[in-house]
Amino acid sequence: MTDFNTDYLPQNPFNVRDDRALSTFDQRHRLVLSGTFISSSENIFLKDFIFSPIFTAGSGRPFNLLIGTDTNNDSRLYNDRPAGAGRNTGRGEAIYTFDMRLARRFFAKEQRYLELTFEAFNLFNRVNYNGINNVVGTACVANFPTNPNCAGATSVIPINARGIRGISPTSPLGFTSAAPVRQLQFGIRYNF
Repeated sequence: MTDFNTDYLPQNPFNVRDDRALSTFDQRHRLVLSGTFISSSENIFLKDFIFSPIFTAGSGRPFNLLIGTDTNNDSRLYNDRPAGAGRNTGRGEAIYTFDMRLARRFFAKEQRYLELTFEAFNLFNRVNYNGINNVVGTACVANFPTNPNCAGATSVIPINARGIRGISPTSPLGFTSAAPVRQLQFGIRYNF
């Protein structure tokens, strides 16, 4: 389920069949590997450790390409797509994260222990882009096939668009947001 957003209105309310497309939360491939490893060592320095890694990889989610103006005169500015572009034909960036938890338990009795924890999210600090400026308009920018109307520049109106790294978030297909950077946290807990 998605929140209501004007990007999701049909381009032509009298022909909603043209808006059949992938869902905005469609993710074709997702891999999650996790586990819990408990130290079996009897060494006083190596025993009672618990290591729990989580690796996540996922393909990009689709997004809607918009022109940003009312080209079909239906009084709605933010639902018109470039010619030939269906709904959600843009493709977001793939994500990769590695999270982990390392804990050490100090037992007082069998069921009573003090646990020290260290947790890391996005441990390798990879940039995972979330948002893309999907208003592509009819502007002329680099990285797309030549358009005769752009006087030597190249046109934006790609049908299977992807975000472009290194350009301003206000430029068409520039990244507007990213998932959180590396986060570390420490904890202490007494179980009784």
